[in-house]
Amino acid sequence: MAKKTPLYDNHVSLGARMVDFSGWDMPVQYPSGIIHEHTATREACGIFDTCHMGEFLFEGPDVAKALNCALAGDFSKLAHGRERYTFITNEEGGVIDDAVVMIFNDTKAWMVVNAGDIEGDFKSVSAALPENIKAANISSATGKIDVQGPRAWELVKELTGTDFRAMPFYSFIETQWDGGWMVLSRSGYTGEPGAEFYVDASRTAKLWDTLLEKGKAYGAEACGLGARDTLRLESGLPLYGHEMTVELNPIQAGFGKFVKLDKPESFPGKEALLKASPESVLVGLEMEGKRVPRSHFPVKKDGVAIGEITSGAPAPTLGKTIALAYVKVGNDAPGSQLEIEIRGKDFPATVVPLPFYSNPAIREKA
Repeated sequence: MAKKTPLYDNHVSLGARMVDFSGWDMPVQYPSGIIHEHTATREACGIFDTCHMGEFLFEGPDVAKALNCALAGDFSKLAHGRERYTFITNEEGGVIDDAVVMIFNDTKAWMVVNAGDIEGDFKSVSAALPENIKAANISSATGKIDVQGPRAWELVKELTGTDFRAMPFYSFIETQWDGGWMVLSRSGYTGEPGAEFYVDASRTAKLWDTLLEKGKAYGAEACGLGARDTLRLESGLPLYGHEMTVELNPIQAGFGKFVKLDKPESFPGKEALLKASPESVLVGLEMEGKRVPRSHFPVKKDGVAIGEITSGAPAPTLGKTIALAYVKVGNDAPGSQLEIEIRGKDFPATVVPLPFYSNPAIREKA
């Protein structure tokens, strides 16, 4: 039986179409439809249930430095109240999951992971930490809601009194709401300026209802996984299981900038990654016509296979069909003409710079 987030009943009452996603009952769309939800996020404000994601708490001396022993990134100089994208890797250097680390202070940190294997992620990270670090899986006790879009700051300010535009991108604060704790992060997964709210699970449904009610003034819409996927794809953001897998190490996949091999600490897979070199690179592709390439469809150059599609979909904001693909190094120059095999036939595609869509306000400070 699929697990349910604290917002399951809220989604059903709104008429959402529920699907199984990584073992969770999640809304893929509401009656308004994916394109409407996508457009609402790009033009106004979208509200997303992300309670299915996992959160870990780490406590102990020099916790940021301790996390260097478990993860591919370097957190030793990350300021309090800042967060960083990283990878959990195995001894072969393969990506077990991608994640975000949040540093509260010298002795407290959080980690946010994907929903696919929360327990496995927790075991992998905990096993690599020094013995003086206490680790706790707080996922079931924690609710998470994302508010994204150019008018998100207005809704967040009305709810919390905080203008997140004054916060650096990928930073967070601890605050209060409804008589309890709240963590407010300026981050997201849509390519739009926005915030991610963390509260205890028991208050998540009230927060959801409050955001939807107050959000009416700002054009806010409840949004499901369908819009979340098209938004992140337009923004060139990776999705674990597609652009990231345990078979790929981050250097071979072209994500070496997130791997810090010059830090003194060892971490699982470091030795393997020291020997790795880029073999493929993630590229953006635009299709001619409306044919939609799907995951694992072959990508060719002059009829010869050079890679495969990882994600593809129509892009509502752009009015085009787009895709992400891994191709052999040397085939990634913008303007390169490639082919995508779809049901036995080859269709032309052009390499374009990533991201497909960019809103500079995502990083602008007020």
